[in-house]
Amino acid sequence: MLWFGKQAESTQGADDPTVIRPAKLEVEFDSSIASGKLQVLLDELGEFEGGLETVLGALRTKQELMQKAFPAVRTADWGLSREAFQIVLSAVFPARRKLAAFFGELDASKVEELVDTLVYGHGSVTERMRAFCDIVPAERKKERRAIWDLAAEILHFRDPEGVPLMARWVWDEATASGALREFIRGNDGMPEIPLDNRPETYEGARSWFAEALAEAGFYRDLPFLIDLLLAQAYADYVKAMSNGLGMVQAEFGGNQHPLEFVLKLLGVDAGGRSSAQGADADRTLH
Repeated sequence: MLWFGKQAESTQGADDPTVIRPAKLEVEFDSSIASGKLQVLLDELGEFEGGLETVLGALRTKQELMQKAFPAVRTADWGLSREAFQIVLSAVFPARRKLAAFFGELDASKVEELVDTLVYGHGSVTERMRAFCDIVPAERKKERRAIWDLAAEILHFRDPEGVPLMARWVWDEATASGALREFIRGNDGMPEIPLDNRPETYEGARSWFAEALAEAGFYRDLPFLIDLLLAQAYADYVKAMSNGLGMVQAEFGGNQHPLEFVLKLLGVDAGGRSSAQGADADRTLH
């Protein structure tokens, strides 16, 4: 299956470092695990006000926000005000909690320069993400982790079809943890998981999920459906590791709908709205 036709479109620019092509994976994901988690996700969405379409609508709104902030083509008059950047920040759950103070310490022009290079630079995706993250000193570990997720979400939601979601909760090679691990049968007994953090690896995984969803009869909004399925898997993992909801409650608050953890990972609130949705955000980004 061609991933949204991107591989076919990109064959003429085989040396373009900005194009992400799916890698051949050294692990096998289990389709029965994927089917089970998809069914759990759909069941929980069925109890959620507005259901799947409301949540997909919120993710489309987040996409529109990123595309307004970072148009497909960088024009000469492009700019990103501090207010606009704060709106972008508010749409990324770990970033708005852990990076607001850090970016408040930086000059607005410096922030604009950093984001400009991340989004419109000519290096590979990995090079641009690392350069963006290097602005945070190594000793500020929480911010270093959060800024990677910020870069990953900006690039993904600005171009959901062209860039996979490379957040740490999807996969973190350093800790061999993340949602992708949960789709490998018998992963607890594996001494190591042969997955790295290259964009091509995330794209290879995403192509597999696209095929699995197509076989289940889903053809629209595949990038966001895959994001939701991965978030469901990570939520299951966290709940299992926390012996219930202890860690989840500490991180997200108690008395929550089962979907709340999933939605907050993707920057959607419990009402099914993008965390940065609103008239003020719309006016600022225009």
